[in-house]
Amino acid sequence: MMFKRIGIFCLLLLSVSPLLVQAHNRSESFSEWNWQNNHLSYSFSVLQREASRIPTDEGRGPLSEILANYLDDTVKVRVAGEYCTVAQAATALPSRGGFLRVEGRFICSEAVPPEIQLSTFFEYVPTHTHYAKLRAADLANGTGASNETQISEFLFTHGQQTRLLQSDDQQQQSSWQTFSEYVWIGCEHILSGIDHLAFVMALLLLAAGLKEIAWLITGFTVGHSISLVLAVLKLAEPNSLMVEALIGFTIALVVIEACAEKTDSLASLAWWLPLSCLALLLPLFILSRNLELVIGVLGIGVFSYCYLQLQARADSRAAMRVWVTLVFGVVHGFGFAGGLLEAEFAAQKVALVLLGFNLGVELGQLLVLAMAIALMALARQWMSSKLQQRFGQFTMMLLGGLGTFWFISRLLA
Repeated sequence: MMFKRIGIFCLLLLSVSPLLVQAHNRSESFSEWNWQNNHLSYSFSVLQREASRIPTDEGRGPLSEILANYLDDTVKVRVAGEYCTVAQAATALPSRGGFLRVEGRFICSEAVPPEIQLSTFFEYVPTHTHYAKLRAADLANGTGASNETQISEFLFTHGQQTRLLQSDDQQQQSSWQTFSEYVWIGCEHILSGIDHLAFVMALLLLAAGLKEIAWLITGFTVGHSISLVLAVLKLAEPNSLMVEALIGFTIALVVIEACAEKTDSLASLAWWLPLSCLALLLPLFILSRNLELVIGVLGIGVFSYCYLQLQARADSRAAMRVWVTLVFGVVHGFGFAGGLLEAEFAAQKVALVLLGFNLGVELGQLLVLAMAIALMALARQWMSSKLQQRFGQFTMMLLGGLGTFWFISRLLA
């Protein structure tokens, strides 16, 4: 009965979003600004998949060029009410795997704190967040004569697309403001990350009861908390393409195990993901020429086969599931922490950012679970056993298909 009831609220929760296939409404970009005298230069970076949101009337050229042209239109700088002159148009630069990087430069009429107007991506994704870091010499008095460099961080959101780049002393943002700001960002991340919610729903399909659900969610929480710490402290910087693909893989694997549990066919279904990974190796290498991704996919196939075969032979499967869910939580945590991997925070803000962001993620996750429990109660009262079973089966197919699609499409993107 647990399976039948959970299937209903899984379907209802997922159906509230019209953008299931895109999955990543969670959207971020990053920039670093350098202000000296009356010159302001910037370096802007974003995941490749974000740049694919930008429409173009002409035939699509390289994403880096599309992004550069877009930034010319959406990034403006003003000083004392006057727009600064573009000294260097946005130009694409080499970047790390999965990212695009563009730089540009402005010359302003006065050496006073500049105001940046940044509307990039907000028209396409209202929940987009932009992390900006400013390096400036003596920004407080605007002379540019000091040898001391000040570093400040700023957030741009749909409701805050204009920022006056002042020093941290002038901003006077309290610890509580910083903490609460990142609580909201963390909550927004989990609620707009349909793939992460799909994984939580898949765990609910797999769990045999409320006690196992509690253990699996705890493992997932511990896992993504570990990776958030690693991200903020710059102790790990995984390949973003592989992380995004792995998130889809974790959903597919959990759904396969849930199906196998239902039909008592773990050993036979253990071949499904390894064979899919083998089929991906050649096209992946041809398209990406990235040997690391190819080796990673091969490792994923071996892991899934070994895990499912071990589960087929295990006397008690629940314990191993908790540990594997913890590992999968680490993967999802790096997905949560995309902005934290790129941003650099002042030492005094690291703890506040980490605690606030992680708390926000947990609050969002608890909200989803509360909705799930409410829908379970409604299902017990209003729907027949047969209808619950059909919805459960359809939800399994939906989640498995989405997980497989995200896994393959993100690898080949």
